[in-house]
Amino acid sequence: MKKRIRRHPLTCQIMRVSFIQLLLITALAGITYAGDVVAQELLNRKISLQADEQEVKTVLRLLEKQADVRFMYSPQVVPARRKVSLKVTNQSLAEVLTSLLKPLNVIYEVKGKQILLDKAPETGLLDGSAKTDAPEVAARTITGTVTDAENKQSIPGVTVIVKGTTRGTATDGNGRFSLRVEDTDRALVFSFVGYESQEVVLGNSASFTISLKPDIKALSEVVVVGYGTQRKTSTTAAVSTVKGDELKAAPVANINNSISGRVSGVLSFQGSGEPGKDASTLRVRGLGTTGSQNGALTIVDGIPRPFSQLNPNEIESITVLKDAAAVAPYGLAGANGVILVTTKRGKSGKVSLTYTGWVGMQRPTRYPDYLNSYEFASLLNTANKNAGLPATYTDEQLQKYRDGSDPDHYPNHDWVKEVINFQAPITNHDLTLAGGSDKVRFFSSLRYMYQEGAVKTINFSRVNLATNIDVNATPTTTVSLDVKGTLETTKNPGSSSGTGLFTSVTKNPPLLVNQLSFSNGLPGNELLPSLYESGYNNQTSNMLFTQLTIEQKLPFVPGLALKGVAAYDKNYSFSKIWQIPFTYYALNAQNQFVTTKGGVGAPQLAQAFSQSPKTTLQGYLTYANTFGQHAVNVLGVVEQRNGQTDDFAASRLNYSVYLDQLSTGSTNKTNYDNSGSASSSKQVGFVGRATYNYAEKYLVELAGRYDGHYYFAPGRRFAFFPAASLGWRLSEERFFKDRVLWVNNLKIRASYGKSGNLAGSPFQYLSTYGLANSYVFGGTQYYQTQGVFERNEANPDITWETAKKFDIGLEASLWNGRLNLEADYFHERRSNMLVSPAQTVPVEYGIGISQVNAGEMSNRGVDLSINTRQTFGGGLKLDATFNFTYAANQLIQTFENASTFNNPNRRRTGRAYNSRFGYRALGFFQSEEEIKASATQFGALKPGDIKYEDINQDGKIDGNDEVYIGKPLEPQMILGLTTNLSWKGFNLNILWQGAAMSSLLLENEAQLPFFNGAKVFREQLDYWTPENPDAAYPRVAPSPTTNNSQVSSFWIRDGSYLRLKTLDFGYQFPASVLGKLKVQTLRVYVSGQNLLTFSKVPFLDPELASNRARYYFQQKVYTVGLTIGF
Repeated sequence: MKKRIRRHPLTCQIMRVSFIQLLLITALAGITYAGDVVAQELLNRKISLQADEQEVKTVLRLLEKQADVRFMYSPQVVPARRKVSLKVTNQSLAEVLTSLLKPLNVIYEVKGKQILLDKAPETGLLDGSAKTDAPEVAARTITGTVTDAENKQSIPGVTVIVKGTTRGTATDGNGRFSLRVEDTDRALVFSFVGYESQEVVLGNSASFTISLKPDIKALSEVVVVGYGTQRKTSTTAAVSTVKGDELKAAPVANINNSISGRVSGVLSFQGSGEPGKDASTLRVRGLGTTGSQNGALTIVDGIPRPFSQLNPNEIESITVLKDAAAVAPYGLAGANGVILVTTKRGKSGKVSLTYTGWVGMQRPTRYPDYLNSYEFASLLNTANKNAGLPATYTDEQLQKYRDGSDPDHYPNHDWVKEVINFQAPITNHDLTLAGGSDKVRFFSSLRYMYQEGAVKTINFSRVNLATNIDVNATPTTTVSLDVKGTLETTKNPGSSSGTGLFTSVTKNPPLLVNQLSFSNGLPGNELLPSLYESGYNNQTSNMLFTQLTIEQKLPFVPGLALKGVAAYDKNYSFSKIWQIPFTYYALNAQNQFVTTKGGVGAPQLAQAFSQSPKTTLQGYLTYANTFGQHAVNVLGVVEQRNGQTDDFAASRLNYSVYLDQLSTGSTNKTNYDNSGSASSSKQVGFVGRATYNYAEKYLVELAGRYDGHYYFAPGRRFAFFPAASLGWRLSEERFFKDRVLWVNNLKIRASYGKSGNLAGSPFQYLSTYGLANSYVFGGTQYYQTQGVFERNEANPDITWETAKKFDIGLEASLWNGRLNLEADYFHERRSNMLVSPAQTVPVEYGIGISQVNAGEMSNRGVDLSINTRQTFGGGLKLDATFNFTYAANQLIQTFENASTFNNPNRRRTGRAYNSRFGYRALGFFQSEEEIKASATQFGALKPGDIKYEDINQDGKIDGNDEVYIGKPLEPQMILGLTTNLSWKGFNLNILWQGAAMSSLLLENEAQLPFFNGAKVFREQLDYWTPENPDAAYPRVAPSPTTNNSQVSSFWIRDGSYLRLKTLDFGYQFPASVLGKLKVQTLRVYVSGQNLLTFSKVPFLDPELASNRARYYFQQKVYTVGLTIGF
């Protein structure tokens, strides 16, 4: 019989979610709301204000905040810089305006929510009412209606200004306007947020119908690329971008965990929830190499740096470079893709101070439901009976476990819930200061983040400080200085860790003799004192990023500029481990508590530090110009990077006093130890890129990098990595543009090129040596002498991996940007991967065989992004994006041993890297007759044991019967659906993230009950019996049998899942409230991370980091937060 499987099709779940959201969108589309504040209501709004010697423009801004209006005026008409004093309490806006404007000889006119200010006529009187338009000889009235060019609906609130003046009005709730103009007026300018401004010549007409076109941001979007920026419509490379504001919604300690699902082309896997160690692994278009350097290159503000420690509030955007054209400027480091992080900078305008803070709690996303002591003991008795063994527990003992009458002798501990804090706090506080003028702009941010672990003694904190300043030193010179600092502190107990903690609580059974604690509170096991009384293990990591940039435009050659960048970065880490003995207790036969010492025998201390300074120098030469319909852009960069690493460690044992300093330890030299090492690195590169654009239709780009690296032998250190790409914007062709009006942008692009990846470790072209205490000299006073040994043979031909990449893509923007689409097909062939020859040499050879560049792998797939932006009646807005990435690799060439390569069923070559292999399970043996009629397997078999397929029909199950049984652990498919709804200050941001085409392999405790006496999952109660032949698990035994523990398809589970990754719901207070509070912005919100998970293994998180289910559980987070700006 085959095992019973509970089916929860992921596809159905995804379709269900999508269908629900589609229904929501359809329903919202029918909601309409119309409302316009009449002038009298606006003028009756109550104002309380005190201004002493303030400029008129400042007072008007204060009134705008309180009354939720907008003043329109010209500084030539209204004395905006004149200082006035005004003190009013609970007066109407009309009264306030009369008091303020009458002395200035200024009148006002109310149009919707706008108030137009103008100079009062010489004979006019200013009172509390709007001005009246007296007929003039050379004046006339213009009327009209403003509509949306696409849906023909009227647009209220459109600003209508007489060109060259400050005179104007605004359309009413029906999109109509009426404006008095003079014969000397020549044109009107119509403008509204979200639409392109339009200028209309007056002529002799007295009535107009104006159609405003939506402003299609997709056509003007600028994206960050390698060493520069490009307009999205002009780029011929495959790039994806996510804005920093989207990342802030996720309450996470590591920004890596908020990227997955938000951008196409990125696959992720988060294998742990441990503070300080919970970063997701990110792959750009999947895993493309078998080498250890398989992650994407990360660039922060143009310099190779890690980014996971950055403050999300200081990130402007994250761009993912995916194809050869995009990564070509990064040469030997670009084969695995590149992630570019651009941080925020100051902008011209008034200075703003913003605080954002949130607090929350964490708990595991999922964990097994374990049996209690009575259930555990009862099941073990059943297992013994099946094995023909006597019962371990009597009925009397079972009853004591059941009723808890003697907890010290018959304990019942839920280790998970008694040890782990299911309300672990997490908090984040951020302060941002930004602003500047046209000549000087600045941005500064300060952040503190604290994340407590499963117990208080495990925690992580981070402090970020970032500041930058941009100065226009001359009209053609810009100088920028950036400084970023990060301080991270990770705290653990001296004799335990997060991983050790979860190993204990997921392993130890509830009735363990060395129980968690006794009824009097004394610990009966090492776990609790190892967490709270064993000392500490503290690690501090400091990171400093600095860079100075000077850009000089050369005015004598239009479009030509020079730029120099000098960056100095330094990583410094320090660890201090202080371990002390601790005490726990046992209960002897006389019911006395006996002390037992645990941990180290005597106090000991270990300290270590490491520092890694790096310098980067870059010189840019850029040229950009347009000649009619021809546009060219040329980039040249010279880059040099130098690095140095120094490590030192020291320790002492057997402290007689509890003072955690190296100088207070034992004076016996046998208790001393120290170590140290140093290394340096160097790299130089020459980057070139040239783009050509004809009439925004035909696009060509050539790029490449000539790179040199210290890893390789002289004469083999340099290589050239070129790429070429083409683009064709069909939407700009006349035959298309004039006929298909609903398509705003349609572009086809393709690229091909070569990029590299470092393989192995430095100096493998040389014979390397190590030191060891090899020989002993002397008699009773002997001593050891250091010796030198050779590690591996040299390979002078060793070189980097080479990736040949092909990509073809389609980009489209439809219906004035309401629907945007980007799709790519990609294929990569990776060669020169380092592999070890499948050969053996005699022991007398003495050294290992060198690796060679002989491995090959292919990687292909698709990525897709679809975005829609919709505006409904009443101000309801929807912005939704669906991302999809599929990437599957295949081993083409590797040194596979003959036993697997010569067997097509076992062959790794031609399969995905890290594919699962094992026996093919056919279900359970149901009878002794079936066992006798089948091939021999492993050990003594009984009904209820797993039956395997005899692939080669030789009558026995062995290694020759292994077959492919499952996909790798890391998913080959990632999808995400981001939905952002906003209405009247409310906004809801939801991110669904899913994964598919991965498999989980259950082993040891996760397979069967009683592995090494470990606890039992409740799901494992569904075991085989003659009455339950279609059970989910084999027959229960006192310990797992050899036969049932084999790696087989029986223990493979589908790793697909769908997760509510992020939810953020908030309210932005309106201007009327902000004015009273005298703040610029105020938002309150609740948010969460990993809130819901749907998968086919309901008792384990699908991002399973351990086949044994012994790992630090992933966490779900609930938070409440506040953002306030001044």
